[in-house]
Amino acid sequence: MGRTLEELNVAPQVTRALLTQQEEADRQFLIGERVLVFNRMPISRGERDLGSVTTFRDRTELSRLEQELGNTKATSDMLRAQTHEFANQLHAISGLIKLEEYGEVERFIEGVSLSRSQLFDSVSTSIEDPTVAALLIAKASVASERGIQLELNEESRLSRCEDALARDLTTVVGNLTDNAIEAVTQIRDAHIQITIEDTDSQIAITVADNGPGIDDGVIEEIFAQGFSTKDHHAAGGRGFGLALARLVCQRHGGRVMARNDNGALFTATLAK
Repeated sequence: MGRTLEELNVAPQVTRALLTQQEEADRQFLIGERVLVFNRMPISRGERDLGSVTTFRDRTELSRLEQELGNTKATSDMLRAQTHEFANQLHAISGLIKLEEYGEVERFIEGVSLSRSQLFDSVSTSIEDPTVAALLIAKASVASERGIQLELNEESRLSRCEDALARDLTTVVGNLTDNAIEAVTQIRDAHIQITIEDTDSQIAITVADNGPGIDDGVIEEIFAQGFSTKDHHAAGGRGFGLALARLVCQRHGGRVMARNDNGALFTATLAK
């Protein structure tokens, strides 16, 4: 009581929210490692300004639950994509058989098997942690359904991780990959490459896409909580993915950076 926001060293984004003259409803903030929902209601009597009432609700656990549900949705999307892809392949095989193009049937089946096995073999050989491996396969299937080629760099390596680190890795890899998929969805010959390097001291993750890249004017802002190049009124709390990735990296003594290199290139590090 009686102290100013400056004296209390309140986070800058909270200070701006508290001092705004606009009514705010259900605005989210990432403060430290907590996700808070902010509501502000100006109070007046007649033409007299009486101040405002502001509430903050901690929805960190709910956000974690949403992330877990998101992972579940990614798995269901993968299964749906694979079912759709499998149905199309069966139709193609059926048509070739009716045309008595038996040689083409054999070549088609070999091509499908090679394409799928290359991805699975690449992930299973390089990524020993089952949680991260499953996430990569799910993201590749979703990307494939959108016409995007997602590949794991053949030099990638990751040993099995402790449960807590594995969960944090899925947060970083998942958010960076989702960001890349959104960036290249509307372009032709879309391509994403993921590289994971595991050393004695740290894990490094690189996600590169061949999209339009990042505007130079906002490249330093993209990791700020709530920042998004997409419609901020859209459902789902836009603009928290990269902020969460940065938070997880910082918690592990690492960092995440972005630059343009024939598209956007994100590099994240987590110390072991």
